[in-house]
Amino acid sequence: MHHIAEKIVLEKSHENEEMYLKAIWLLEEDGIKPIHASEVAKLLKISLPSTTEMLKKLAKRGMLGYSGRDGIELKGAGRKIAEKIVRNLRLTEVLFRDVLKIDYESESVCRLEHAITDEVAIAFRRLLKNPQKCPHGKKIPSI
Repeated sequence: MHHIAEKIVLEKSHENEEMYLKAIWLLEEDGIKPIHASEVAKLLKISLPSTTEMLKKLAKRGMLGYSGRDGIELKGAGRKIAEKIVRNLRLTEVLFRDVLKIDYESESVCRLEHAITDEVAIAFRRLLKNPQKCPHGKKIPSI
């Protein structure tokens, strides 16, 4: 495989994993306990078999605990990644609403959340005067 194509595939895979971790964070935040694969699949609009396959992969890598009966629980690096993606999402929503004055529910927000580094997130926070909540009223995780 060509190096550039390989990099794109790796980036897409990484972004895909982040979406699963974010979905689990959001379900957890909404008080769903235990979280089951069916809830993650529904939120992401992905088939249950595909969701189960990815959850097993993430569990094997230590990102989450996954049991059919006990549900799904973010662990270690998985929790950190989910928190970072949610933070990036919510800071970007505030940026779109308050500074750019464009639709903060656009697909562009979702695309950007994966590309924002901690350095950029800190700059966003400073620019936005340290917002505590996103436009939907949810808490923005700290850096």
